[in-house]
Amino acid sequence: MDMDGTLEPTEGTVKGFTHYPEDDPMVVFMNEFDGTPLAGERWDAESDCIFLDKAMDGAGTNEDAIIHVIANRTNAQRQKIKKKFKTAYGEDLIERLDSELSGDFLETVMALFVPPAHYDAWCIKEAIYGPGTDESVLIEIFGTRTPKQIQEIRAVYGDVASPNRKSGETLIEQDIEDDTSGDFKRFLISACQGGRNELDPETLEEAVEPVLFEDKPTGQFIINMEKLVNVAKAKRDAQKLFEVTEDQLGTDEEEMIRIFALPEVYQSRATYDEYVKLTQRDVENTIDRETSGNFGKGLLTMVMALKCRPKYFAERLVWCMKGLGTHDSDLIRVIVSRAEIDMVQIKECFLEMTKQTLWNWIDQDCSGDYCKILKAIVGQN
Repeated sequence: MDMDGTLEPTEGTVKGFTHYPEDDPMVVFMNEFDGTPLAGERWDAESDCIFLDKAMDGAGTNEDAIIHVIANRTNAQRQKIKKKFKTAYGEDLIERLDSELSGDFLETVMALFVPPAHYDAWCIKEAIYGPGTDESVLIEIFGTRTPKQIQEIRAVYGDVASPNRKSGETLIEQDIEDDTSGDFKRFLISACQGGRNELDPETLEEAVEPVLFEDKPTGQFIINMEKLVNVAKAKRDAQKLFEVTEDQLGTDEEEMIRIFALPEVYQSRATYDEYVKLTQRDVENTIDRETSGNFGKGLLTMVMALKCRPKYFAERLVWCMKGLGTHDSDLIRVIVSRAEIDMVQIKECFLEMTKQTLWNWIDQDCSGDYCKILKAIVGQN
């Protein structure tokens, strides 16, 4: 399974930094600093720390140097840089950056230094504990994360949301209970379990078939997608969905949650296909017709993410930047959280959708060092 919970190949724009190329600014810097010949050498957290320290020394800050390092390292590498910096200088790198930077640029840098599950947990906490409730953040995270990612969020949420008192995995449910209501609350409680079925190894193994040429094996294999799903169950779920929505007065929201929340991704797609055959409309159309408010938005997000996560996030990015003003925190969250997972595919969907590159939209919509770091993460190509 890929990082996005499917078998489809995905690729991030931020990859592990392995060796310093000859034209890397750090090569020149380290040669001048202490004569270290860095060109061609393997990545070294200590050299990054020295580079960052000098970028923040004295009057003014070399923001370009900070962007150069941070935007080109994975989250795991940034965690090593944090630890190495404190060891080397007896000072917390995050506190140092916080004192040197500001605004949306600072928010982006801070987000990049937080482990993914902690960052999602922090975003959820902010959406709930802040003034009012930011339902769109809750919908985005709970509607798009894989079961494994949600389980990781649950495991750290208590430490993030309530660091000064002991709390367990149920705190996230308590906070949802206290802050939301009705069908939307039930949707979130369901989604925050991280309990969606996943492909089991036996089913996947049975679906792997050899590629034959003139009845002889070629040594290559393909996945027979039809063997990944239970077609009879997909038909039953499609029929049941029709019965609790279009085929009766009123809507059975509890049954809708069950049908949308439990099947694994390929079983869900099979149900959606069967639903189209049965009703001559897609499930998104039925959700629009039969639900309203945040409950409906939550179901739509879940369906869109199961069908194609990159396309969902491309649409989300358009929403972040379209029209007057920019939803900066949302823009930062989407770019940071997808940078190592499927940003390459998101960019492809974005280009197809808008006929412009994501890099160009960011260039036109943002400014300053904030703009530079976002463009460095997503890449121009």
